[in-house]
Amino acid sequence: MKVLDPYSLVLMASMMCGVMSAVLYLVRRSFPPEIRGLGYWSAALGVQVLSSVSYSFKGTLPDGLVLPVANLLFVFGNGLCVIGLQAFHGRPQGWRMLGGALGFSLIGMVYWLFVVPSYTARVAWMALPMSVINATELWLVLRHGRRHFATWFLASLIGVNTLVVATRGVTALLAPAATVDLSQPGALQGAYLVITAMVPILLAVGFIMVATKRLQFTLERRSASDPLTGALNRRGFGAAYARELARLRRRPRALSLLAIDLDHFKAVNDVHGHGIGDKVLMRTASLIDAALRESDYLARFGGEEFIVLLPDTDVTLAVTVAQRIQAALRIACDTGLPVCTASIGIAAQTNPLQRLEDLLDAADRALYRAKANGRDRIELAETGPQQARA
Repeated sequence: MKVLDPYSLVLMASMMCGVMSAVLYLVRRSFPPEIRGLGYWSAALGVQVLSSVSYSFKGTLPDGLVLPVANLLFVFGNGLCVIGLQAFHGRPQGWRMLGGALGFSLIGMVYWLFVVPSYTARVAWMALPMSVINATELWLVLRHGRRHFATWFLASLIGVNTLVVATRGVTALLAPAATVDLSQPGALQGAYLVITAMVPILLAVGFIMVATKRLQFTLERRSASDPLTGALNRRGFGAAYARELARLRRRPRALSLLAIDLDHFKAVNDVHGHGIGDKVLMRTASLIDAALRESDYLARFGGEEFIVLLPDTDVTLAVTVAQRIQAALRIACDTGLPVCTASIGIAAQTNPLQRLEDLLDAADRALYRAKANGRDRIELAETGPQQARA
């Protein structure tokens, strides 16, 4: 049986990574700017190529130079994938976490290369930051990704990669050094080489699938969105509700709706003009959207009234979301625009036979109570006049 040549495999994987890096770069240029993260993934694959090139100098240049550079580039490339996912999902980018992972990796490489030379200790040490990076990727996809095949495909690949890296680290601690030495023949070494060579390519394909799905959603949303705020219009909201109602019929669960109305918005237009009023509406939509999950829906029904549809959300969680929205609006004073609080009415639906008009009417009645009871309040349609202040 012919032994798998690790250097040939790494070279082939590097060439494929280079091609995928170019593909991602071209995709990034053709996608709208609101779909972010593709550039980071393109750069990540480019860094992986540099890591492989650095490793190819092993035996030609001193290991004390080659191994730290190659491993740090490897960690940095994987970390850029995390940064890309965070940008894609609109989350804060974890550059400090990546810097910490690089520092941790460098300390271990220096110590286990020069102070106490140990190949297995280096492998186990490097498995720690890589496992954290991979686990962070998996959490981002599962927590913020929309539920469709592309998301599950990407999550499965990241899960496999996380398991492989963690297993290699544990094996380095418990098994003989030859078991984890990739230059030695063996089933485990061959499997690890094949997986680590193919996973970056497959991950890039998975991310392109997720981004393409986001592009489809974005284009559909543009045709059904409010031109001023970017929120859904009535047509778009009706389509979104129809999809969630179909899901409700297949699997019983809670579905909540928030009716949101800015307090004293007419005074903003009267005092500051409609131009400022429009900016307040745009800021309001942005703040509300930032408080929602990717699976939630924000719509503008005209004037200063916004509607939020919360799938898989009971009344208790809906109140938490409403409180988060109110808190964001109260402190939105760093843009030079007038601050507007909001009154919110909440209604929930568990019966798939209930009509959208009835759900909207229940939320509107709760909203009117919030207005009548002093504004900047949250009222629940199910339980009568109750207040749930942020």
